[in-house]
Amino acid sequence: MTAPRPDSEPPEWLDFFHTAPDRLAGRYLRLFWHPIYHAEDLPAGRAKPVKIMNVDYTLYRGVDGRPYLTQFRCPHRGLQLSAGWVEGNQLRCFYHGWKFDCQGNCVEQPAEPKPFLDKVSIKTYPCRDYLGLVFAYLSEDTQAPPFPRYPQFEEFEGILELDSYTRGCNFYNNLENALDRTHSGFVHRNNPGSFDGVTNAPVIKAHESIWGATVSRCWPDQVSTSQVGMPNIFHHKAQPTDPAMSIYREFLAWWTPIDDASHTQFTVAAVRMPSDKAKKYLERRAARLAKRTRSSVELAERVLRGEIYLDEIDPETTDFVRLQDHVAQIGQGVIADHASDVLGQSDVGVALIRKLWARELKALAKGKPLKDWRYDQEELSITRGEIWEEERTTQMRS
Repeated sequence: MTAPRPDSEPPEWLDFFHTAPDRLAGRYLRLFWHPIYHAEDLPAGRAKPVKIMNVDYTLYRGVDGRPYLTQFRCPHRGLQLSAGWVEGNQLRCFYHGWKFDCQGNCVEQPAEPKPFLDKVSIKTYPCRDYLGLVFAYLSEDTQAPPFPRYPQFEEFEGILELDSYTRGCNFYNNLENALDRTHSGFVHRNNPGSFDGVTNAPVIKAHESIWGATVSRCWPDQVSTSQVGMPNIFHHKAQPTDPAMSIYREFLAWWTPIDDASHTQFTVAAVRMPSDKAKKYLERRAARLAKRTRSSVELAERVLRGEIYLDEIDPETTDFVRLQDHVAQIGQGVIADHASDVLGQSDVGVALIRKLWARELKALAKGKPLKDWRYDQEELSITRGEIWEEERTTQMRS
C-alpha cells in the first residue's frame, strides 16, 4: 500500500506521475483503454512479456487471431508465462506444463496424479486489436467501458502509419508538451513548416471539452486547433514528413506508461493521398528512413551532457523532431518537479490539463463521480490553420 504522506506534502490528487496499481494516478489511468503493443509484432501462436504502468503482463495471440492478456507469472512456481507455448487459444507454462485457457482457467496439470484444476487460475484482462495496435483494459476492480473508436482513421484514401517510440521520462512530461503549443516555435523553430517563436509567437487559448482539452494557437490571420483527450491522448494535424506527397499528417497519439521513468508513445497517423501515390510515398519513406543511422535517444543524451549541440547534427541522419522533443522533455527531469514553475499566459493549456487531472483524481480519492469523457468527431474538430492548409492544398494541386 501507499505509505502515509507527511502533512507538508501535497495531496495525492496532485501526483499525476506515479502509476502503480495502489497509486491514485495508476487507479485513474486503469479506468481507460490503452494501447500496449503493435499488432503486427504479435504473430499468432506467440507470447510476449510486456510492462505497463509498473506491472508485468503476458501478451499472446491465439490461433483465432485475437490477442489475449494475462498475468506475468505462472501461479505454480512463478515462471514468466511468455516463455511457454501457445496452444490454440490457450497458454502452457514452460516449466511444468500447466495450461490455462483464455479466460484464465487452469485446464491441465500434466505432472499431477490428482489434478486440482478448480483451485488454480490466472488473471486475464480485456484486450483487442484496433488501428494496428493492441489495446487493453487493466483495471481489476471495474468492468471495461465501451471501446472508443475514431472513424476518420478507420477508412480513408491514403496510408495508415504506425510511428511509436519509447522515451526515458514520465508519460506526463509528454502529455503537458502537447498542451504547450508555443514550444514548437522554439524547440522546432528551424524545422520546415514550423514558426519562429521569437518573431511570430501565437496567442494560446484553451478550454475544457467533452473529451478533455481544446487548445488553439491564434495568429491575427488564422487559428490552429488541436484536441487532447483525457487522460493521455493527443489528436493533431502536423507538418507532413514528406511535404511533396501530402498536405499534412493527422495523428492520434497515446502516452502509455511503462513505469514512472519511461513511457511509450503509440502513434497512428493518417496520411491522406490518392491511392495511386501510395507506392511512391512508401518508397520515398523507406529511402528517408534508411538515412537515419544515428539514434535520437543517444544523441539527446549527449546533448543533455553537453557533449554535442543540436546545430552540429545532420537532421537527415536521425529523427530530428523526436530528438528535439527528447531534449525538451527529458531535460525537465525524468519526473519533472513542477512545484516551482512560473507559468504565463502562454501556459493556459498546461494549467488546464493540470486542473482537469487534479479534479478527476480528487473525485476518485473521495469516491465522487468522474466525468464521462467522450470523443465526437464533429464537435472536436482540428485544423493546422486555415490559410496554411489552403496554401498547402494549392501547392499539392500544382
